[in-house]
Amino acid sequence: MKLSGIIFLFFWTILSAFSYQAQEQIAVFPFHLDSKLLVFEGKMNGIPTQFAFDTGAGMGMANSLSIPQGRLKVKGKKIRLRDSNNQTQKVKTGLTDVLEIGGFQFEKVRSLLNDMQFLYCMDYYLLGHDVIQQLNWEIDFERQLIRVSKSPFTTLPEWKSFPIRMKGNRPFVSLSFEGKEYPDALVDFGYVSVMDFPDHLPEIQPFLNQKDSLGLSNPNLSTSMGALGQNTFPSRTIWVENLRLDSTDFSRIPIDFEVGNYPKIGLGFFSALSKKTILNHTEMRYYLELKPIPEFEQTTHVGVLYRNGKLILSGKPKGLTPADALIEIGEEIKMVNGFSASDFEDECSFFSWSTTQKSKELEIVKLDGSRLFFPKLPIN
Repeated sequence: MKLSGIIFLFFWTILSAFSYQAQEQIAVFPFHLDSKLLVFEGKMNGIPTQFAFDTGAGMGMANSLSIPQGRLKVKGKKIRLRDSNNQTQKVKTGLTDVLEIGGFQFEKVRSLLNDMQFLYCMDYYLLGHDVIQQLNWEIDFERQLIRVSKSPFTTLPEWKSFPIRMKGNRPFVSLSFEGKEYPDALVDFGYVSVMDFPDHLPEIQPFLNQKDSLGLSNPNLSTSMGALGQNTFPSRTIWVENLRLDSTDFSRIPIDFEVGNYPKIGLGFFSALSKKTILNHTEMRYYLELKPIPEFEQTTHVGVLYRNGKLILSGKPKGLTPADALIEIGEEIKMVNGFSASDFEDECSFFSWSTTQKSKELEIVKLDGSRLFFPKLPIN
């Protein structure tokens, strides 16, 4: 009895040690924001794959290139997909035997199978929150490094933080400004801007009207690419002086007011405000180690797409520069930043080129040969 007790204790100690080591395992790997999405390398069935991090997606999404490459097999019934533009369609699903992130393995991961053009061209796998929430994440924006662990990461009392709750396998937080509370704001790292807020709600019309009258609404026309298609709509970017996430206050945040069903807090919120963001899913709480000064990106508001061998305008500012009135959404142009449509083999080569464009202004040549320059604009 004594010997068997000693043996049992020995094996229990060994198992406990292995369990503790598994909990304490921390993986570190780089990421980049070259395409504005947060992208890092993982593996699907042992095959290196570029993962685009998207907490706003309830499950992952693969493109058709994944099938011949062996990243997944088409298996199971179709699932109805609703994209960011509120378009819906039934799509196929596939199964990956083992999905790997920094040595952490997840078995039998089901993904949507859909060729969203940008993700197809870049050959990205959209990593959904069904997998993301199984790890804790430390995202260091200054060093562009990610650490992941099964255990929560250490934080400091002076950091900003807010609790999250899950709805439909996605993280939400309550948001309030201008004396109104909105209980369902989605934390969406797949949305690359700072924040998005529905512009149709009756209670915010006085706020929007006031900013319009003061010339502080920075109006523009924007085209959004969703998983199933694109949509063009009017948008306004407005400074909100006081914003609260749950009980935590943030000052002077630029919010895009446009068509939508609920508020979204995007990747740009965390990358602009924080040196480091921690997603402690075991605690259901997110933390931000703030930068001394936020670094919100400026934009020209001008968008260009490649369609059927042509360069087409897909976004423009409204009344913010003298050249605004000289271009129209859907207009074909001759050149953008010195490149014509003939310089690109297809839409994919255009997407690859567009991710390299970091200049402070955008040059457009119209079909009549006139040149227009659009600078990156500060928010009024």
